[in-house]
This record gives sequence, C-alpha cells and structure tokens, in this order.
Amino acid sequence: MSRFLSQRPSGEARHRTRRFHHPVSEPLEDRALMSSSLLSLLIQSPLAAKPTVSPVVVSSQLPKNVSGRIAGLYELSLTQHPLYQSIVGSRVLKAPMFYSSYTGPKLADLDVVGADATINPQQEIQFTGEVLLPINVSQAGIYSFLVNRGGASLPGSIKGRPGIAFDAVVQVTTGPGGTIGTVSLLNSQKQPISTTTLPASSVQIAGATVKVTVPLSLLPSSAPPSTHPRSKCESYAFSTSIPGNSESDVAGFAPEYTMIMINTSELRHH
Repeated sequence: MSRFLSQRPSGEARHRTRRFHHPVSEPLEDRALMSSSLLSLLIQSPLAAKPTVSPVVVSSQLPKNVSGRIAGLYELSLTQHPLYQSIVGSRVLKAPMFYSSYTGPKLADLDVVGADATINPQQEIQFTGEVLLPINVSQAGIYSFLVNRGGASLPGSIKGRPGIAFDAVVQVTTGPGGTIGTVSLLNSQKQPISTTTLPASSVQIAGATVKVTVPLSLLPSSAPPSTHPRSKCESYAFSTSIPGNSESDVAGFAPEYTMIMINTSELRHH
C-alpha cells in the first residue's frame, strides 16, 4: 500500500485542448514554457538501431551506453527546472523532474515522463504510465494512478501539490514478490475502505510503460447523487514511489500540479 493512502484529497483540473500547463501554486508558473525542440525530444519516434550514445554518464544510476537524449533528460530531472509539460485531453507528456521532497535513489525507471487514462466501450478504465527507462520488475517500486471518483475535495495535503485530489488508488507494485495490481477505495481521511487485487492479466509492464485495466465497477462514483452518470468529473494523476509511508518516498508526478480528466470519448461513442 502506497504512502498516498495516508494523504488527504485535493482538487482537479479539466484539460480539453492542447496547451502548456502553468501551475497555480508554484513559482515555476512564471518561467518559460517548454521549447519546441525539447518537446520534440520527448515525443520523437523510437530511436534508430544504432543511436548516438553518451560516452560519459554523469550519474551512476544510469546504465552504460544510454542515448545522449536519455542521459540529458535524466540529468535535467535532477534539477528543479521550469515546468515543461503538455496536456492534450487525458494525455500528459512532460520533461522528467524528481519530486523535491524525494530522498530515495534517483532511478530512471521512477522518473515520470507521461500518462494517459481512457474509459473503453467494455466499461473499463485503461491507465498508462510512462517513465524514462525500462522498468526493472525485480526492483521494489510502486506505480500509482491517483483517481478522483468525483467526490474528492480541495485542497490536498501533498507538499507543493494542493491541486492533486483523489479518493482511490490504482496501484502496481514490483519487486521480489512479483508484480501485483490493486484497487483501493479511500475514505475522507485517506484510509482504505476496500482493496481489491487485480488479476495478473490486468497489468502489463513493457519497457518503460506500465498499463493497468480496471473495470468501472471497481471505481464507483463518489460524486453527489445529482451529478449526471459517467460525467462525474473523474480525473487522475500518475505517480511513482518506493516503499515507505512518507512524502520523501514519492519520486514523481504526471501531471506535476493537478489532476486531468479521464477520457470518456470511446464510452460516449458507444
């Protein structure tokens, strides 16, 4: 169970058109937006068979012979740089940046770069989280999708992240015990009121991407009864962490300062 289960909820934000996000609670909002060149690095096509490699890697946390692009983004993530982030609908893409309170090992497979969440016609939510380098499933790690089912309220108590509100956690843990997916519903004190273990087929880890498929029935609405069904302001954020019970165990977020809406377009079209 992640330390997120001990946090209090916060808010959410809607993002329907392509734009760069300016946080409302951090000085970063006054800094420059991501340049098109850096954004293109984040969304470029897969590397060629023989990519240019960095002959000298500054950090011992990176494997040898990673590409210059990965090495550069990793070194960037070690600094509290301006917020470089793009949100299009339910999809967020960002330059990696370790959470300022994090004191754990700066591992590239905990270095968050993107996320997405979509409700499909099969009445399931498909969550996707992306990190900088392939996930080492033998290493203890926690990959969490923080979900606002409609009833979480502002402000949150995560240091520097008051815009992140959630009342459920979809979580994937890795390590010697295997890869396990769970869904936990939380009360207003952020304590779990129920936890369901997902079948192994619901969790996929491929390279630097973790995907979890969750039936909607496991994430019932917490919105007021007057809210129209399935338009209950469901939103999410993706986070990585190491085992522990404090903010210092949390490695990163996507988006950085807010929640974003879960895509329901496929559900509406069916």
